Amino acid sequence: MTNTYTDEEIERCTLTGNREIVFQLRGLIKQGERISLSFDGGKQSFLTVLIDVSDDNAHLYFDVAGSEDVNRAYLRADHCVFTSVVNGIRIQFPAPQGREAKLRGERVFAVPVPKSLLRLQRRDVFRLQLPSAKPYICRIRRGTPEEKELPLHDISIGGVGILSYEKLEFEPLEVLENCWIDLRDSGALALALEVRYITPLESRTGKPLWHMGCQFLKLSALNETLIQRFMGRLEAERRAMQAD
Repeated sequence: MTNTYTDEEIERCTLTGNREIVFQLRGLIKQGERISLSFDGGKQSFLTVLIDVSDDNAHLYFDVAGSEDVNRAYLRADHCVFTSVVNGIRIQFPAPQGREAKLRGERVFAVPVPKSLLRLQRRDVFRLQLPSAKPYICRIRRGTPEEKELPLHDISIGGVGILSYEKLEFEPLEVLENCWIDLRDSGALALALEVRYITPLESRTGKPLWHMGCQFLKLSALNETLIQRFMGRLEAERRAMQAD
C-alpha cells in the first residue's frame, strides 16, 4: 500500500493547538521514546530523548548528543526537525535554533514548544473512510447523562476517527469508557476508547469542524474480526458500485 499522503491528509493530521501539542510531547516524555533530531538540511543528526516541557508550556527540553562536535554543530544550526515513530504513528515537528540550558543540574538543550506537530499513521494499518450521508454512530458513555452520539468518519482495527461540527470537550489521552459503535447489519461493538488527538478544521462550506482520533483499548479478538468483516464488506460494496 502506498505511503504517499495527500495534502488534505497531512493538513488533517497536523496539530496546531498548544494544549494538544504539549499533550503529545508529554506522551513522548512519559514513554521515554528516542527521537531523531536532524539539522543542516538533513546532513547531520543525532538521537535524543525528550526530558520535560516547562510549566508555562513555552520550552521543550531534551538530551544533548554524545559527541561535542555534533553538539557544537547543532547549536550553530538555525533550525532542526524532530522525528519519531511510536506504535506505527510517525510524529514530526520543526523547531528554531536551540540553546544550551540546565535542568535539575543537568546539561540539556532547549527549544520553544513547536507551533505545529504532524501525526501520520502508517499506511499498513488500513483506515476505511465511512459514508457521511448516512453515518455510522459512536455512542460515548452510553446510558449516562453525559452520553454523546457522534458520527464516525473512518475506522480501522486500531481505532476510529470522528468528525463533529460541535466543539468536543474531551482531552487528549482521556479514556472514554462504556462506548458503543453501531455497525448496523455487521453488528455492534461495546468497548473503551482513548482520545489520541483533537484537531480543529474547516469544512468546505467554511464552518468550523473538529476531527477526533481515538484508539481502541484492549480490543477483543471477536470485535477485531467483526471490524475486519465490516470493512471487507463495505469495500466489496464500493467496488461493485464502481463496476456498474
